[in-house]
Amino acid sequence: MAKVVIGNASAITVPRHDRDGIRRFYCDVFGGEIVKEDDEKDVFRLDQDFYILFRYGDVPDETEFLRSPRSLWLQIKSDSVAEVAQRVVEAGGRKVDLPLPDFYFQAPGGQCYQLLPIDDDQGYYKGAADGLDDDRVREAEAVKEQAMSELASEYHQRSARR
Repeated sequence: MAKVVIGNASAITVPRHDRDGIRRFYCDVFGGEIVKEDDEKDVFRLDQDFYILFRYGDVPDETEFLRSPRSLWLQIKSDSVAEVAQRVVEAGGRKVDLPLPDFYFQAPGGQCYQLLPIDDDQGYYKGAADGLDDDRVREAEAVKEQAMSELASEYHQRSARR
């Protein structure tokens, strides 16, 4: 089978009016640097070697849709979760209320993130749950599934009212 790896860049097209908020957020909160810009796009470098390109256009604002369970939720890590969570909210990020211990939020531009401690072992995703018993893992997954179902229901109700 052919080998597949995840690259070090991503791109998204967002409404033009989100540009200032995106720039502030990705530079001030994530410590990003704009490495390329023109009238239609910004390319941010995050950490040492990850790039995210924002294309700005006259596209519908789908921010609420991006909060749906069909969203791609990315993980970020910090050595000071509380400080970063506070900076996220102050910079315009929206906390997503899930009955889970981690901090979930939506950044300006619509991207959804889970904020974790930098030393989180990610055992669950690696196929091992060191320190967690199977019952706790199943319980946490059930809580997350319920929360995502509630988000989906809220989204569909808002969509029906439009």
